[in-house]
Amino acid sequence: MTAAGAVGRPVDLSLARSSRPGLAGRLGLYAHTVRYLTPGQVSRQLRRRLFPPRVPRAAPAMGPLRFAGAAGSRLLPGVPTPSGASTAAAIHFLNSPRPMATTSPDWVSADAPKLWRYNLHYFDYLQWPVVPEATKAALIDDWIARVRPGAVDAWEPYPLSLRIVNWLKYFARLPSVPDHWQVSLDLQVAALAGDIEYHLLANHLFKNGKALVFAGLFGTSEAAAGYLRTGLRIVVNEVREQVLPDGGHFERSPMYHAITLEDLLDLVNVMQAFAAPAEATAVVREAAVRATRFLAAMRSGHAEFPLFNDAAYGIAPPTAALLDYARRVLGDDVARDDTGPRRICFPDTGFYGYCHRGDSLIVDCGPVGPDYQPGHTHCDTLAYELCVDGLPVVVDSGTYDYEGGPFRQYLRSTAAHSTVRVDGADQSEVWGAFRVARRAYPQAAVLSPWQADELHFAGEHDGYRRLPGRPVHRREIRMALAGRWEVTDVVRGEGGRSHRVESFVHLHPDIRVERVGERECRLTLPTGRSLRFATGAAGTLEQATGYHCPQFGIRHECPVLVLQYSGPLPVTLGYVIERV
Repeated sequence: MTAAGAVGRPVDLSLARSSRPGLAGRLGLYAHTVRYLTPGQVSRQLRRRLFPPRVPRAAPAMGPLRFAGAAGSRLLPGVPTPSGASTAAAIHFLNSPRPMATTSPDWVSADAPKLWRYNLHYFDYLQWPVVPEATKAALIDDWIARVRPGAVDAWEPYPLSLRIVNWLKYFARLPSVPDHWQVSLDLQVAALAGDIEYHLLANHLFKNGKALVFAGLFGTSEAAAGYLRTGLRIVVNEVREQVLPDGGHFERSPMYHAITLEDLLDLVNVMQAFAAPAEATAVVREAAVRATRFLAAMRSGHAEFPLFNDAAYGIAPPTAALLDYARRVLGDDVARDDTGPRRICFPDTGFYGYCHRGDSLIVDCGPVGPDYQPGHTHCDTLAYELCVDGLPVVVDSGTYDYEGGPFRQYLRSTAAHSTVRVDGADQSEVWGAFRVARRAYPQAAVLSPWQADELHFAGEHDGYRRLPGRPVHRREIRMALAGRWEVTDVVRGEGGRSHRVESFVHLHPDIRVERVGERECRLTLPTGRSLRFATGAAGTLEQATGYHCPQFGIRHECPVLVLQYSGPLPVTLGYVIERV
């Protein structure tokens, strides 16, 4: 997809830097990355390398498992992950053309990307109606027979955690469970209990805890009671840290917030059904209520979450389905009046803006994530998404895959987001697939109350202070319900030296761009609606081509407007988008 009408010569977005940093540069990246890790992470990373965890030869029985009776009948149906293009014969992950054949799956698939192989072993497809029940049972049998304990990918703690939960959800719907299934499950839970991801923490550790809680509540043995104690300790501790006071998830990715919310709802569901300890249940339930209200409030004009940081659609369940699940599990605790303009102000997570009918503007002015685990960080500080009439207009880059390389580097870069780049540098030093060295910290973020149907956002970050002249980027956005959005960027610095400043505006692939003046463009939506884009006096307006990846494995070219300036600081760049 391309835009119609040239706005100027093509602009270099630095989609891929061909040159690698020298030894000193690489050492600097490592040093600035490692210094944020906790001492426990460092010691556990070293320990795992020196003494890799092993799957036990045998495992204590958790069972007999309890499904039937009053406890089992109180379990509410969950919400499955999206099945995409999958059929009864071929299961697809991540929009990859490569299918998993249900009749003869290749459980190794060594040539597939790591995340695809992980999905292979999650067994999410046990919850998909498109897969016949007989096929589901046959896949479990085949996996047990052909995947050796300890095999790479399959027996790593993260896929172990998801598979344990998926198997137990599936088992709960059956009249009985074959003995060899339960023996395999016993071994998987024991392997997870001996390989908890304390070296990574964050969402991985929470998944580990959830799986152990499920195993402990479904099991009836002393071993199951031990798994429950460990799982509850992890879950309660992580809930208190990971679900922020405003309800957002501390990794600042709306997709991972949605995934975590499903985990919280699953936990409340099973903890209420099986009478888990009341204090732990109350902690998880209260966090689930806050997280539900956060997701409901974060819906944009097209009724989904924004794609900040490592976010994409088609991984977590759709927002509407998650909110319905929350109402079934939590009841009236999550009821909220959604009439009238919705002011979005989450200072702990760092998201600000509004939504009214089909119009919305949401800006990211939060930390990159927890300092010790910023793996899902993008350089999107002070970037925003804009919807008009229920259609996305200004968009985030999204996420294509988790494979380290030039394209992932681009999607994480400053140039891939609707924010400001200074001297060609990224606001945070993202590198590798999940690494971040020096990073931007937001400052002085504030969202005004409604004033005459208008909101005013202001915030800044210090990500460029490591550069000569110590530049600071400040952004202000005025939002009017009438359909006018004014963005003002101020970059200030020291020393009087010359700097290159670029303000990027990434438009949805379906937006048509036409030049109507030196500083003005017409943006035409698929509905025929026109918007006026006009810049201030400083800088020159150019056009580039970027990429928009709304789902894993899907990428579209998209038009990017770039307001450029070269000269001394301070400088003020700005533009207006408005209905015409």
